[in-house]
Amino acid sequence: MVTDGEREPGYAWVVVGVLFLALGVASGTSGSFGLLVKPWETEFGWDRGAISLTAAIGFVVYGLTQALAGRWADRIGPRAIFAAGLVILGVGTSAISSIVTLWQAYLVFGVLMSIGLGAASSPTAAVAIARWFTARRGLAVGIVAGGSAAGYFVLLPLMAAALQAAGWRTAFLWLGIGIVLVIVPIVLWLLRDEPPGDEHGRRDGATIGRPLPVIQLGRHANFWSLAGSFFICGVTSIGVTDTHLIPHAQDHQIAAVTAASAFGILALVNTIFTTLSGAVADRLGYTRLLGWIYAGRALTLVFLIFARDPVSLFVFAVAFGIVDFATMAPTIALSTTLFGRRSAGTVFGLVALSHQIGAALGSYAGGVLHDLTGSYTTFFAAAAVLAAAAAGIAWTLSETPIVGAFEVPAT
Repeated sequence: MVTDGEREPGYAWVVVGVLFLALGVASGTSGSFGLLVKPWETEFGWDRGAISLTAAIGFVVYGLTQALAGRWADRIGPRAIFAAGLVILGVGTSAISSIVTLWQAYLVFGVLMSIGLGAASSPTAAVAIARWFTARRGLAVGIVAGGSAAGYFVLLPLMAAALQAAGWRTAFLWLGIGIVLVIVPIVLWLLRDEPPGDEHGRRDGATIGRPLPVIQLGRHANFWSLAGSFFICGVTSIGVTDTHLIPHAQDHQIAAVTAASAFGILALVNTIFTTLSGAVADRLGYTRLLGWIYAGRALTLVFLIFARDPVSLFVFAVAFGIVDFATMAPTIALSTTLFGRRSAGTVFGLVALSHQIGAALGSYAGGVLHDLTGSYTTFFAAAAVLAAAAAGIAWTLSETPIVGAFEVPAT
């Protein structure tokens, strides 16, 4: 019998640490987009809908890149994909400083940065976790996903202060330089694709040489349920908070630094509960926990409609932090459990694509509805209804592995 110690070599936790750092930097950089909405409105005269379209384009490109990156990581390993993604992200982040027209915003943030973000994101990390972990996979995924939340907590307040002190151009220029000169070397030095001697995926008894064909995934209802619920997750999380939470606060005369601090608190709570969700999911069951997370999110989005002062904004931040990134650990774990660890990147990459399409829809729809109605009330109410629907979808999922998913021969 294989022991837990043999399944999770000591270096596996170094891999977790590197992924925590890399995802944190990437997510925090992505989340900083909300800080640009008001400065761009003021400096360029762009309306909220046009700026939101920048984020919407970015989410679609991000999702498409995630799907490709997950597939490539299954085939060639996560280290090279992560490093390349971070280089592109750093270059794109620095390039924000040169934006003067709307089409440049679409190109730099919507395309260039989003390609980097998609490569250095959760599907690529899922491949590394699937290869290094078996018994404590949920816990490992939870810790790594917590890095995404921690990036918001650390980076957003720092970027808000940097924008206030030096302006948005200087702040984003130096953030991009830091990514390339500091984070990329750490990933290249410490991240390893898989445990020594496990190059053919035999550590947990599998004999898998390549990921499942994409067409085979589409034949299973559980794949579509995972993708559908994560699509709604994108609408009701990133589509709400990353693009519209800070502008919503500013609409009610809450200062940008205060709003960014609330976002930071959200991220801190997010970090804790995202990490816990992985450990709880290992014991409680992935589908049961996932459903309750979505149900809780629906309630918090109703509360957001009435969060119009600093106190209520911080209350929302704490409540939403509990049910935000917590969906990631059970969703990644289900992708691996149902379809096998050599297909983890492919499956979760496609599921993540649905998430980013949802985020794009939420980001753009929120801006358009705000322009039409003068507030976010309609958008937040619709998001709450969708989150409740996602809870129902999650509770219908099965945790039984797909027959034949572990039998794809090596080539």
